[in-house]
Amino acid sequence: MGAWSELDAVYPPGALTPGAALVVALAHLHGATSLYDEQGRLARFVPDARRGLALDRDLIDRIEPYLARVPFNDFVCEARERLNHQQLRCLALNLLDAALAAGERPEAHPRYRALIEGLGITAEMIDPYRHALGLKNDLSIFPQ
Repeated sequence: MGAWSELDAVYPPGALTPGAALVVALAHLHGATSLYDEQGRLARFVPDARRGLALDRDLIDRIEPYLARVPFNDFVCEARERLNHQQLRCLALNLLDAALAAGERPEAHPRYRALIEGLGITAEMIDPYRHALGLKNDLSIFPQ
């Protein structure tokens, strides 16, 4: 468990928070430059608030300008420094799940590979979960 100070962290306006890093990584995976789709709705990659990440005004106000002004390589460096081991693993599993859900082989997806490598995510962090996520996303096992 980390220090108590992590629980009460105060980030300056515009700074990358761990929650913002998760959503920014998912945006980069999908090639998005905004949290919103063409119709102005929240994009499909934004995690559902019922899963524990409160998509509030502060988070949106951090992510939107961050996506517009911070280059990909700078993001991965900052996120790698900011996130702890458990957060990196969670982010990696969300990236893997999103790539598999899109019907893609993650290893063949250039943005997936760039995020995983740039964030310093090791195979040991995600390999134990790869089969389960693959099975979760293989709906072809339900023939009709």
